[in-house]
Amino acid sequence: TGLMNRDAILRQLDTRLADPATNRVALLYIDLDRFKIVNDILGHSAGDELLVAAARRMREAVANEGLIARFGGDEFVVVCAFDDDPHRPERLARHVQHAFAESFRVLTDDFSVTTSIGIARAPADGETSQQLIQSADMAMYASKRRRRNGFQAFSPELASRQQERLQAETQLRRALDNGEFHLVYQPQVDLRSGRILYAEALVRWHNPQLGEMRPDRFIDLAETTGDIIRIGNWVLHEACAQMRRWREQDLPIQRVAVNVSYRQFTGDNLGESVGKALADAGLPGHALELELTERVLVDDTPDTLLVFDQLRALGVQLSIDDFGEGYSALNYLRRLPIHALKLSQSFLKGVPGKPSDVAICQAVAGIAQSLGLGIVAEGVESEAQRDFLLRLGVNVGQGYLFAPGLLPGEFAKRVTAQQDTA
Repeated sequence: TGLMNRDAILRQLDTRLADPATNRVALLYIDLDRFKIVNDILGHSAGDELLVAAARRMREAVANEGLIARFGGDEFVVVCAFDDDPHRPERLARHVQHAFAESFRVLTDDFSVTTSIGIARAPADGETSQQLIQSADMAMYASKRRRRNGFQAFSPELASRQQERLQAETQLRRALDNGEFHLVYQPQVDLRSGRILYAEALVRWHNPQLGEMRPDRFIDLAETTGDIIRIGNWVLHEACAQMRRWREQDLPIQRVAVNVSYRQFTGDNLGESVGKALADAGLPGHALELELTERVLVDDTPDTLLVFDQLRALGVQLSIDDFGEGYSALNYLRRLPIHALKLSQSFLKGVPGKPSDVAICQAVAGIAQSLGLGIVAEGVESEAQRDFLLRLGVNVGQGYLFAPGLLPGEFAKRVTAQQDTA
């Protein structure tokens, strides 16, 4: 790359930090988003070519306002003074991002590669090179989690959140063995009559130290750590066992839906796990629905297609959760054994008053109807939304208009009450 290496930039940084006249320096920790895709698809020589091109763009962006080094892998650092210009670190971060706006030409393909950048200032965010790098690295990962192609300055609040995240990660690793998870079940109902047809299993986590943890927080964390594979497998078996208990009570619940993460689909032997869960509970395949993300559709590898074949053979129902928020890979809906689409709550929120949300809901419903797929609306919260969905031809939904996630006993009571009034 023609840049300094890790050892050289650390020597420069240590020298500046040791001198009170030069110790007001900032460090930009830069990570290339989506670099791994180039390496995986085109190989390491193409990856090396991209690193050289990336280094060239950074040199042009930073010019003579800072020192640049390749820190390792696809990570770079910039060291700059800020005593004469307090806004220099953020300005250089914007320059770097602007330099990566144009895609890279590698061999015969164009690749969009962006940057996630963390900024730390000495001495407030660290008095040694190690402390400063750690703070900037923490800020960079916060930026990457929030949105790629952004930058984030370190702050004490960020450090506090990171500490909370590390504590949650430690507790999460033990949570399954300690029996801290339980499932609630949200009814999926006939929108005309309000009668419960199906159940969606939703995982909840109560930790003795951390209290009740929000699902969006701990599921994202479990995805990052890989714990989602064990947790997801437990959810699958527990939901099937509960479905069996409801059947033994002669409750007319047709099937239970379980969310399956991308990590489970690619990292676990999902076909075998599903087959075992069904066999252990004595359930037929059609009593189980797996909700997949759109990302699974575009991972068109032999292993992925094998899993689809196994699930098809088991007879389980497959739906795409939050359809329209991700890749919307329409071609794959024709080729893979998908039975239904789930209309995302985020699109339904603005219905019926927001024209753009109305248009998206109409488009998703039209796709489902034209391909002969079922459709379930999530997040139904008002009678106006229900009426809109019925006019659209969507007959099944779930949301707070009908019920939140219920414990198994409460769910059974509601279904029994329906039977009594039938």
